[in-house]
Amino acid sequence: MSHSIFIYGLIFIFSSLLITISIYFLQTKQRNALKQQQITGFQVLTQLRRLLTSVQQHRGLSNGLLNGDLNLASRLSQHTALVNDIINCINQNYKTAVLDEKSQPLSRWQSITEHWPRLAQNTRKLTPENSLQQHNKLILNILYFIDDISEQHQIYKIADMQGESMHHDWLELLFTAESIGQIRAIGTGVAAGKECTSVERIRLNYLCHSLQQSLDDGLPLSDAAPIKNLLNTISERITIPNPDIEAEQFFNIASECIEIVFNEFDTISRQLEAVVIPRNKGLIQSNEHAQGI
Repeated sequence: MSHSIFIYGLIFIFSSLLITISIYFLQTKQRNALKQQQITGFQVLTQLRRLLTSVQQHRGLSNGLLNGDLNLASRLSQHTALVNDIINCINQNYKTAVLDEKSQPLSRWQSITEHWPRLAQNTRKLTPENSLQQHNKLILNILYFIDDISEQHQIYKIADMQGESMHHDWLELLFTAESIGQIRAIGTGVAAGKECTSVERIRLNYLCHSLQQSLDDGLPLSDAAPIKNLLNTISERITIPNPDIEAEQFFNIASECIEIVFNEFDTISRQLEAVVIPRNKGLIQSNEHAQGI
């Protein structure tokens, strides 16, 4: 009898050990799969950040050109080619990561890649107003897609070193950059045309008020001085009866501000990425080798 109990005891212990080991390996596999998914998400987001920046620049240059500053034509062509290259890179290296056919019959990425070539081909045939509308629609789609990828690849599950989510600050910086991007586009057009219409003045005043509110609310920036300079430039040299600043000069002033905001966004991205990557060097190297990065 005691011998049987001993045998049953060994079987129970052995079975429990097997179950424990199985659960451990399953959880490890799930953690590695999650982190690999997050790593891929960061790689896609890096390219989407480049895409967002380039399309925003394309919008501003287009509006300046369509309002009469022909000196912007060469820079516009450069950014058209750059956007094409970034989209091709994403399609070649990350197609599975960006196309989630189970979620939507027509994915947001497919919508973006169908909209862009039409816009790029017809930009110089559009009115300034139509060009702005089309660019704004495309950029908003890219912003929402960045959010989609962050959620799909579970980037939002990553907390900072204090255990807090950076989701809010991350999105706030992206949409702040877009507000400045719209200011840049409208202001560049005004500077090119040497006239600020009542509609443009209302739009700029609204965007500038929103930007100032973000600063007052503590937008996380290392240096807000260039943005304050931008706001002063708009009030003193753009929203006046006879704007007296060159289109390219205003474009560059606003671009400096956007770069500051994006630098903060990149800093948060690196902080989030650092939580994942050091523990997965082997996975990263394997993934980069497979994708030819």
